[in-house]
Amino acid sequence: MTNNKAIRAVVGALLFTACTTGVVFAGATSDRIRDSGQLRLGFLPQAKPFTSAGSGGTPEGYGAALCEKVAASLKSSLNAPQLAVEWKPLTIETAFGAVAGGEVDLLCTPASATLERRKSVAFSIPTFAGGVRAVVRADAPAALREALESTPAQKPVWRGSPALTLLEKTRFATVEGTVSKDWLAGKVASFKLNTATVSVPDYASGVRFLLERKIDVFLAERDVVLAQLDDATRGKVAVLNRQLTHQPLALALPRGDDDFRLAVDTALAATLSSADFPSLYAKHFGALDEGARNFFAWATPPN
Repeated sequence: MTNNKAIRAVVGALLFTACTTGVVFAGATSDRIRDSGQLRLGFLPQAKPFTSAGSGGTPEGYGAALCEKVAASLKSSLNAPQLAVEWKPLTIETAFGAVAGGEVDLLCTPASATLERRKSVAFSIPTFAGGVRAVVRADAPAALREALESTPAQKPVWRGSPALTLLEKTRFATVEGTVSKDWLAGKVASFKLNTATVSVPDYASGVRFLLERKIDVFLAERDVVLAQLDDATRGKVAVLNRQLTHQPLALALPRGDDDFRLAVDTALAATLSSADFPSLYAKHFGALDEGARNFFAWATPPN
C-alpha cells in the first residue's frame, strides 16, 4: 500500500509539473476559442493575392476568404453566433512563432508545409497547388529560356559549359521567406555558381524588378505572379512551362489539438468542394484550370 501511494504521488507530481511548465494538451485551442468567444486569425499584409491589408482592419485575398469560411463554420459548430474574429498582421519572420506560441489560432496566408515547420506548427489540408516556375521578360534570350526549361543533365556538367556560363551571368530573385529562396540557394551551391541572387519582400516587387531589368529571372508561384499583372504588363512577361518544385500550400495552426484541426479541415473541405469555389479561386488567380481542379479533387478529403 505504501508503494502504491508513493507511485501515485510521483505521478501526480509529474502531471502537476507538466501543467505548470507550459505543455499544451489536446483541445487547448478549441477550449480557448469557446471560453473566450474569440477567434484570432493571423495574416501577412504583403502576400497578395493570398492576403493583403484591407480597409477597416479586415484583410483581403484568397487566404482571408478561406479563413472567413472557417470562422463561419466554427460559429455554427460551436453554437456561438457572436464569436468575435480578430485579425492580427504578422511578418514572415514572426508568423510561425505566433502560431506555435498561441498568439493566433490560425495563419490565413497559405504556406508550404515543410518538415522543418511541422516541428513547431501543424497544417490544414492543402489549400493551393504551389510550385516554383521561372518568370522572365517576354524579350528574354532564347538561350536563357532553353537553359531554364531543359531537363537537368543526368551526368556531371562541366564548368564553362554554355548553359552554366549563361546562368552565371543571370540575375535571379525570389520572395523572402519562401521555399523558392531555399531551393535557389541549394541549386547555386550544388553547381558552385557565381550567380547574383536577391530577395524581394513580395511578389509585386519581384515583377517590378523584372520589368525594370534589375533582375533577369523571378522564381515564384505561377498563379500568384499572373495575379500581379494587368493589361499593360501581361504581355511583357512570360511564365515558363517547366515547374521546378511542387509544394502544396496549407494554413498553419497550433500543434496538439486534433479537434480544432478537424474543425478547420471540415470547413476547408466544404469550401474547396463547393459549387462556389471556382468563382472564389478565379477572383484571385484567374480561371481554375484542369491542373488545379485535379489537385483539389485529389487533396480534398471526402465527408
